[in-house]
Order: sequence, then C-alpha cells, then structure tokens
Amino acid sequence: MKQFETEHYLFHYGTDTRAEADIAQIASRQEACFRYICDVLHLTPDFKIEYFLCDSPEEVGRIYGDNEPCNGFASPPSTIYAVYNENVQCIGFHEDAHLISYTLNRPDCPAIREGLAMYFDRKWWGIQNWDWAGYYQKAGLYLPVDRLLDKDFFFSQDAAITYPIMGAFTDWLIATYGMDAFLRLYQKQDIPAAVAEVYHKTPEALNQAFTDYLRLFKTDAALEARMKDLFGK
Repeated sequence: MKQFETEHYLFHYGTDTRAEADIAQIASRQEACFRYICDVLHLTPDFKIEYFLCDSPEEVGRIYGDNEPCNGFASPPSTIYAVYNENVQCIGFHEDAHLISYTLNRPDCPAIREGLAMYFDRKWWGIQNWDWAGYYQKAGLYLPVDRLLDKDFFFSQDAAITYPIMGAFTDWLIATYGMDAFLRLYQKQDIPAAVAEVYHKTPEALNQAFTDYLRLFKTDAALEARMKDLFGK
C-alpha cells in the first residue's frame, strides 16, 4: 500500500483507488477533525493516528486480519480501518474521537463511548442526532438512556437507534452540565454509579429530563417523512 504522512496521521491506501485520488483532501479533513476533537476534549495524543483506507468492507476485514466485513472501526491505541470508495467514505470525526478520547480512558460502557463519538459526528445518515431522537420518541421507538447504559442491552439493539439517541443525549448532557463534568464521568468505569456521583441524579432521572427536553421541539413533516423512509418504520 502507498503512504501519505501529515503532522498527526499516517495514511495507507491502494494504487489507483478513490482514496489515492482524494488523499490530500482526506488528510486535510482529518487534520481539521483532529484539531477540533483535541480542542474540545483538552487532549493531545502522543502518537500519530494510522489510517488504512480500503476499497471495501471485505478488504477492511482482510487487512485487519479477522476477515469480518466492516465499513470502519478504531483499533486502539492508534489505528483506524475504514472503507473509502465511490459510495462509502468512512472518514470524519467518529473513529478519531474514539482513539483520542481513549487516551483519557476507555469506559466499559459502549453507550458512553459511542455517544461521545456521535456528539462529534452530529449526524446519522445526514440527519441531526436531535431529529432522530425526537423521531424515535414520537414513533414509539425511543430506547431509554438508563437502559442503554447496560452493555448487553446496547449491543442487542439497532445501531440506527442507539447511536443517534446517545449522540443527542451526550450533546444535551454537555450543553446542560458542561464538558468538565462529562469528562469526569468518562474517566469512570462503572458509569451508572458514576452518573449519581457526577450529576447527583439517577440515570433514570437524567433520561426523564432529556426526554422532557426533546418534547419541546417539533419535527418538520418533510424531514420526518424522510426519516421514516430511511429507517423503514
């Protein structure tokens, strides 16, 4: 594979691929994402992030070594495997936010980890996390945050529901109580217990406050129809 190196990244990509054609733009975008994540989290990793840009999910699995097709994932401490082709371009904030935040801690709670990554992503399928959370609430598909904090429950649910909900919840939590409080939570391993310690509320009470806030906003009818079409329900 060819290589392209920048201040904070080392990119690997194939010859005559879309990634090769776009590598300068990819590098510029990721450097911008890196700077923003570091500024927000007050963290600066002491390593370069190594990206393997692949033509297909199958190539991701082959290069990683487990032969499991995947569009993109972060492999701590410093490696990201991502599909980059004409139709799928799995770059941006998400995986980088994982690796950078893991220099602080990797809490044993996927909902908190994915919530932070989605906080930086802002969108799922091109639509704001907030809009998805409100749509799921209205459609009776909303999953309570206090239940999503359970690892087994989180992994048993559709990521199209869990990721935007946790992204919106994390956004609300940070906007309401501040980033410093969230980072204190993020440094804990037993997240449900840490919620009471940091926020002086139970997970159930925080979920109730979040859903009460969601109900204050209406969803545009055209956007709601688009979300229904995308999600299929």
